[in-house]
Order: sequence, then structure tokens, then C-alpha cells
Amino acid sequence: MAKQSNKLTAKTVKNLAYDPDSTNKYADGGGLYLFIHKNGSKYWRLDYRRPISQKRNTLALGIYDEVTLEKARLKRDEVKRMLADGIDPAEERNHHRDELKAKLENTFEKFATEWLKIRELEGKVDRETIRKLNRDILPFIGKLPVTDLSVEQLERDVTNSLVERGALESARRAKSIMGMVLKLPLKRRLITYNPAYDITLPKPIKGNHNAVVSESELKTMLQKIWRYHAENPRARLRTELALKLSAYIYQRPNEIRELLWEHVDFDNQRLCFRASKTHQEHIVPLSRQAFDILKQLEDMRTTSEFVFPSVKSSHESMSEDTIRQALNRLGYKGKHTAHGFRATARTILGEELEYRIDIIEHQLAHTVRDPNGTAYNRTKFLRRRRELMQLWADYLDTLRQGGDVSVFKPLQEENIILFNKSA
Repeated sequence: MAKQSNKLTAKTVKNLAYDPDSTNKYADGGGLYLFIHKNGSKYWRLDYRRPISQKRNTLALGIYDEVTLEKARLKRDEVKRMLADGIDPAEERNHHRDELKAKLENTFEKFATEWLKIRELEGKVDRETIRKLNRDILPFIGKLPVTDLSVEQLERDVTNSLVERGALESARRAKSIMGMVLKLPLKRRLITYNPAYDITLPKPIKGNHNAVVSESELKTMLQKIWRYHAENPRARLRTELALKLSAYIYQRPNEIRELLWEHVDFDNQRLCFRASKTHQEHIVPLSRQAFDILKQLEDMRTTSEFVFPSVKSSHESMSEDTIRQALNRLGYKGKHTAHGFRATARTILGEELEYRIDIIEHQLAHTVRDPNGTAYNRTKFLRRRRELMQLWADYLDTLRQGGDVSVFKPLQEENIILFNKSA
């Protein structure tokens, strides 16, 4: 005769209390029973035999009244179905718990940390990458399991906000970083595909970074830069100095933003650092004007290792958005970028001042090969490059102040018709 099930009622379960003279186990049938602890708590339990060993085992189904009698019976019936299929509910629960634990532990932040350690062993310099992770990526998806990440989520939580504020290059870089990090769980078969690869970003405008390359426009822009702090009192003076230094030394924007005080050699009037794109040691001779700006910044120096520290943290450098927003405020949105100072210098030095292109390219820290195939050498043309940097700074000052910049340009007598005054 089959054992009777559903012996309890909801009212009975509610009214039952701990009895010191009882086992405090109240069967409902089918192995299900209610156990009452001496503190008064009520627990649903289910006794069953394991499918393989046939050993008795007890499964916890929850605490009353979070789990009602009706729900406890549904759980009992589900266990019975699993047992009929030869599945041990306790082992299945442990397996599910382990999967959930592994899922919660395998976060994007975990793999980002591992990826950075691998790159460190490879000798890669990731200061800028770490900054982008900490600012643009980890606060939004760092704690999420990689198995939960989708294309839509990466776009919504990371890249879309960057695109909306006009930081297209940052969005592109964030996509690249996320793609490289997610290669690790993909390789270990924790995820079946890399969602970062399918992120959609606006197509970049073909051509170089927007830059002012005419003398008249450059003159106006320089005058605006030199008045930036005075006309925008809420703006930081460091921002104006960063703009001025960018114009004078025309190095890559991140090399200026992330410039460390240890890179500044006041005694020899030069900067020495590793170029971010070529990863080669690079020397930037300082003009008198650039030297004076750095001295002014030294007077403003804090405990930060950065020449241009972040306003939020002394452990971080100035944001790339700072210069971009300053240029936008000056009216150069879509016309000139932080990177554009390089194009400005290369174009005018080459076309207007007719300086030797190979020397300019060396000062831009481009990989330049001579006719013999010799690659970039950080000390090559150093004397000429020092002359170049002073010439450029003097030219900018003269142009900005409305002086005669023709004195910086070579005479082209072959293109000049000489008239006989006596004629």
C-alpha cells in the first residue's frame, strides 16, 4: 500500500511549535517533512535514497515561511522526477552551486588583471591602458561575469557614453582593450564568442587628425590659447600651460599628459622618455619658452609624479578630454585636436619654413630610415633638433604677437624678379 502524501495542512504548519518531548519532525509524505528547531525556526527536509549507492540522504528544501507548504510539495515532486531519471538532486545542486560560484568569480576585472600581468611579463608599458580600464571600463563592467557580457551591454555601458561625449578614439581603444581581455575566457571555453568584436562604432573620418595648418588660423588659435585662463577663470591654469607646451613641443598628446617629473632634465634642458608609439627612447630639446613653462609648472608642483596631474587624483594624469574640451571651448571642435599640434608643426615647418623633413620626423619620434637603412636614433641630429625647437618656438611667438615671420623663412631668390631701380 502506497504511503499517504500531503498529510499536513497550511494551518497545521503555521500553528506547529517546538516540543522538547518530540522529534519535532512532521511528515507530509513522500519523504517530505517539517523540522522545527528549538529556536522556533521551521525547516523543510526531504529524505531520499541516492540513485547509485541507494544510501539514504537528506536534502534541505528551504525555511518556512519563505517556502510555503505548497512550494515545498512542488520541490518534492521535482526531486522525485530527478530521481526517476537517475539524477541525484544533492549532486545536481552542488554542481549548480559550483557553476554559479565559478561564474561569479570569473569577472571581467579578474581577466583584465590577468591580461595586464601577462603584458607586464612581455615588457609592455600599460600606463595609459590601465588608466582607460580604471576610468572607462572597469567601473561599468568590471564586476560582471564574462558569461553575462553581450555586445549590447558593452555598447550601452562602455562605448556609447564615450561616443556621445565625442571621444571616438577612446571608444575605439576601449573596444580594443575589451576584445583583448575577453580572448582569455574565450580560449578557456568559458565563453563561446567574443562580444567586443561586434561592437559598432562610428566610422572615423578619413584623413589625418584635424589640425590648423595655415599661418592666419594658427595666429588666431595661439592668441586664444594664450588668453584661455584669463577668459575662462574657472578653467585650470595647468590646462592653458598644457596647451602652450603642446604647441611648442608637438609631441603625442598622451606623452604630454602623462609626462613625469623624472622625464624632465632641467640641467640639460630637455625631456627624455619612451615614445608611446615606437617604444623607443626619445629626446625632446626644450626651447627657452618650453623650459619656462616647465619651470612655472614646477612652482605649482604637488606630490604627484605627473607634470599634469588629474584634478581628481594625484595618482593619475590629466584626462585626454581636458585638452579636447579646452579646444572645443576655444571654438576648434572639428577643426583642431590635441594630436593636431603635430600636424601643424610638421606642415608649417616643412612647407613654410622649409626645414629638413628628416630632422622634423626625428623630432616627431617617427621611425625614420636613412638611405643606408639606419633606423631612428634618439641622439641623431640632436644639435639640429635643438635649433629646430628654438626656431619653432620663436616663430610661434612672433606669429602670435603679430610680428614679421618672414625672417624665419629662407630666401627664394630664384623665384623673385629683380627690377633695375634705374630703369
